[in-house]
Amino acid sequence: MRVLYVRPYTHRDSGPALASDSIGFNVTCADALETGLTARGVEVSSVVGGGDGRTAWVGAVLTEFERMLVMRPPDVVLAFHAFWPFTVELRRVMDDAGYGGPLVTYTHGSHWDRTDLFRFERYPRLAWADLGNLMCADRVLVVSRWMAAALTTEVSAAAPSAAAELVPRLRPVGLPLDLPRIDAARCPQDPGPPIVVFNHAPVTAKRPEVFFELAEELLRRTPARLLITRRIPPNPFLGRLDPDRVLLGDDLPVDEYYAALWKAHIQVSTAIHESLGVATLEAMATGTCCLLPRVGAYPEITDPDALYDDTGELLSRLVDLVGRPEPRRDLAARQMARTRAAYSPERVAAAVHEVLLEVAR
Repeated sequence: MRVLYVRPYTHRDSGPALASDSIGFNVTCADALETGLTARGVEVSSVVGGGDGRTAWVGAVLTEFERMLVMRPPDVVLAFHAFWPFTVELRRVMDDAGYGGPLVTYTHGSHWDRTDLFRFERYPRLAWADLGNLMCADRVLVVSRWMAAALTTEVSAAAPSAAAELVPRLRPVGLPLDLPRIDAARCPQDPGPPIVVFNHAPVTAKRPEVFFELAEELLRRTPARLLITRRIPPNPFLGRLDPDRVLLGDDLPVDEYYAALWKAHIQVSTAIHESLGVATLEAMATGTCCLLPRVGAYPEITDPDALYDDTGELLSRLVDLVGRPEPRRDLAARQMARTRAAYSPERVAAAVHEVLLEVAR
């Protein structure tokens, strides 16, 4: 099988990356998927964009995609991200080129998930364009069963005829973690007071202000330290924390980020939106104990005893786990084993490969 693989946008600008995908899973998971498919004997030809900024990148990708499509038509076109570039633009190029083969696209978030506030804030008028990107694909890969259910519910309510076409095309396959790269960064856990990690983007749906308010009380009641991996704009919540116990990663490079996760002890999410939780899964893969709200796909990726219902419960659990290493290590070990089995490049690539074979037939 020959696959033309349209890789996603990755952050190159000098300013902060607003969304996690462009400096996170667009890099690592996209790499892991290509590696996993290649290991299964799939011939993968990658379309990689260039240029400074998103607009130049999109133009470069579409130009290179057209050239590669015409030069050696593949069995299947696979797009890693339905938004970067728009899958509908790929379909337009395919139709103009007279290519009649199948198109498979991933979607990692959607306007058709009401909790995905970043999309409504950043791209408030693109809901129907978002749906169009999914409708023009022969199969849509989704990162979780929860995401498939959310799309089914919302699209069915707004556009029943579209749902009748879309829902049979949805395939929950997960995302592959780049375990070899994670393991290459392995280092001993920090021997000092426990490090609590917040590794989400500072966007509304991740509620960083909730974490900072909780962190102030955590630092008062325990000897814990904090690691903030993403670049955080100045804010009054962060300013109240003891700077000697707060480590600011400022958008850590990938390999330094993985090393920091290996050193850490506890990861916390305060999100109200999560279609999968790659940042959390990466923390789990390094043996970091993760505490998560009972929302979105989180119940799908961890044991019930890692979930909380409100911030009062979260603070109580945090204080307990900072002071009791054995329960913390036990939960972390179970999360690590489960994550590495479910989201390895081998397992996810096998699921994606099955979908590619399905449409190629």
